[in-house]
Amino acid sequence: MRLQQVTLVTTSFPVGARSVSGIFVAHLADRLSELVELSVVTPADTTSAGRFRRRAVTVVARRYAPERWQYLAHAPGGIPVVLKNNRWLYLWLPGMLLSLFTSSAREALSSSVIHANWAICGCLAGVLGRMLGKPVVTTLRGEDVTRAGRSTMDRLLLRTCLRLSNRVVSVSQTMRNWLAEHFNQYSDKLVLIENGVDQAFLAVGAQRNYDNPVRAIHLITVCSLIPRKGVDQIVRALARLGGVQPTLNVVGTGPEEQSLREMANSLGLAGRVTFRGRVAPGEVPALLAEADVFVLASHSEGRPNVVLEAMATGLPVIASDIAGVSEVVEHGRTGLLFDDGEMVQLARCIETLSADQALQRRLGEEGRNRILSKGLTWPNCARKYVEVYRELLGT
Repeated sequence: MRLQQVTLVTTSFPVGARSVSGIFVAHLADRLSELVELSVVTPADTTSAGRFRRRAVTVVARRYAPERWQYLAHAPGGIPVVLKNNRWLYLWLPGMLLSLFTSSAREALSSSVIHANWAICGCLAGVLGRMLGKPVVTTLRGEDVTRAGRSTMDRLLLRTCLRLSNRVVSVSQTMRNWLAEHFNQYSDKLVLIENGVDQAFLAVGAQRNYDNPVRAIHLITVCSLIPRKGVDQIVRALARLGGVQPTLNVVGTGPEEQSLREMANSLGLAGRVTFRGRVAPGEVPALLAEADVFVLASHSEGRPNVVLEAMATGLPVIASDIAGVSEVVEHGRTGLLFDDGEMVQLARCIETLSADQALQRRLGEEGRNRILSKGLTWPNCARKYVEVYRELLGT
């Protein structure tokens, strides 16, 4: 069968002008649309619904509830965080999944391949693939695999996704190894395709100036403000510093924002911690260009794309030593790692980079070279997906 059109099913995708939901999925979709005809099926949000074009991509954002309640899929942290904080929103979940299924079915009728993101969408797409005789590719991006390690229901969901999908893409080697170990019967379906970065981040790195005059360094973190991201660890680490007085720019929003602001104030850091809130994705490269060090203090991750983006801009990275991060950030070479929850170690990493400009430069340059040498760009990522599509179609 010739590859003509691909239907991409995802619960997170930027459907509004300032939406930050599923930006990495949108980057991949933009590049895929240069190689195949692509339609994206996703739940609507509180501002956008219907069928429209986003650049070269056809987007189908389906309504599933009264407009003002349609924030189940696109809030910071995604569906799991929203449901945890608002249990009554479980009422809308069946309607959202049903609308996603019916819309995907209509799009998939004229498609050669169905491509799903996350295990729940992989299950829906897998059923459609069996019904319509279409091959299904599912990309697992981290949290669905992490939850499967501690929840029987999530493990069953993941197993079903693996059984129904023809190929399952993991975005990190750590994740692929875990899947092969725990679901060995499906190991022949597993494919590793690492995410890429946008050219705008690489352009920042090409212009970065490491000559920092005598001033406190500027730290930056970019993430959803949810418990899993551990931003409170960064704030507490700043309060532990003695003579070093770096500033911190917190980019992102979420249910933890108010408590983090109160924490910064109570620790006497109000003048040194800035909360930028939600920003458009196109503004992030410029914000990284203004910083000296990127910090990620997450408790768990799949493959945090923001770390790749920070490395692409030439920023030295300080990150928690967790699966999915440690295979990207090599301690002492492309960044500094600290044990998750060890704020004394985190504070020591900040002090080390504050005192050593040459180390900042070396880590930043090595990190950027790692991105370039591995070819971690979205065009390369898209080409690898198309190779998988064509292999399934026998073309």
